[in-house]
Amino acid sequence: MTRTEASQIVKRLAKEQGFDACGISAAGFLEEEATGLENWLKAGYHGTMSWMENHFDARLDPRKLVPGAKSVISVTLNYFPEETQEEGTPKISKYAYGRDYHKVVRGKLKRMLQGGSKYRKVVQLNQR
Repeated sequence: MTRTEASQIVKRLAKEQGFDACGISAAGFLEEEATGLENWLKAGYHGTMSWMENHFDARLDPRKLVPGAKSVISVTLNYFPEETQEEGTPKISKYAYGRDYHKVVRGKLKRMLQGGSKYRKVVQLNQR
């Protein structure tokens, strides 16, 4: 199987699970992004999400998370709710309105990758 054929299969499986987009890139050190991420964290832009500071090296190089990885599969999923909130009621953030998106994405990834050989799915580095 060629890389192009494998990419087409992965993208088809992602589409079948309802992902809005799927991209495949080489796994490697994100040199251009390293300084930006470090500065962003030092400036405190991550707010109370202190877990963003964990595993800094693995955030910049997926091969540290999955030794031997050659590619990274990235998917997107719009979690904007179809239903609207009633006027005059307390507002709930769109991301929190409905099912937990971590569980939604994790389930879709699991179904997408069923029957595959070795794989690892990551919704967020710190989620277990």
